[in-house]
Amino acid sequence: MCGRYTLYHDETDLTGLLDVPAFPTVARYNVAPTAATSWVRQRPDGVREVLTGRWGLVPPWAKDPADVRATLFNARAETAAEKPSFREALRSKRCAVPVSGFYEWRRTGDRKEPYHVVRNDGMPLLLAGIYAERRDLNSVAILTCAPNERMAELHDRMPVVLDPGDVALWLDPAVRSPSDVEHLLGPCPSEWLRAYPVDPRVGNARFDDPGLVQARPA
Repeated sequence: MCGRYTLYHDETDLTGLLDVPAFPTVARYNVAPTAATSWVRQRPDGVREVLTGRWGLVPPWAKDPADVRATLFNARAETAAEKPSFREALRSKRCAVPVSGFYEWRRTGDRKEPYHVVRNDGMPLLLAGIYAERRDLNSVAILTCAPNERMAELHDRMPVVLDPGDVALWLDPAVRSPSDVEHLLGPCPSEWLRAYPVDPRVGNARFDDPGLVQARPA
């Protein structure tokens, strides 16, 4: 699962990694479902561009975005090609969602402790996403998969983290068969990631400050 994330990297880190001229750079430490967010897609002419919209996919056929469940912020990679809400987006509207890290909660007895998961090398994570476009709203969902060994200590799901070398294939709108990209949708190597405990305030989406990503004693 991926229900909260952060984005505080410098714009140069994001534009260089994603091959776009600019990217919104207001630091965010607690992005929650239904919040505004940004992602990168590739047009048929090969140009990449940034879209902004709601985190929580609203299918084009939905009559009213307000009627769509807020739970469509994640899509299971194993079944997205079969689900009416996701299958067309998986064929033709794939995107990359850059994040600095994401939060996950570890259950210990009757307590749940939040952890911030980031790349070991300090670079942004590129999450595999699918998006939808409407006249009144753009929206996005993040794909999830079974966890790698490190993430299994926290949760039974994790977001799909793209290898930067695979982003071109993932974004290519000419690649329309899910079978051509399914090999990209497994867990990333454990050694890419590290996780550390953080402030429980992250459970409240009203809090959004740098203190949320400061490490706490384990």
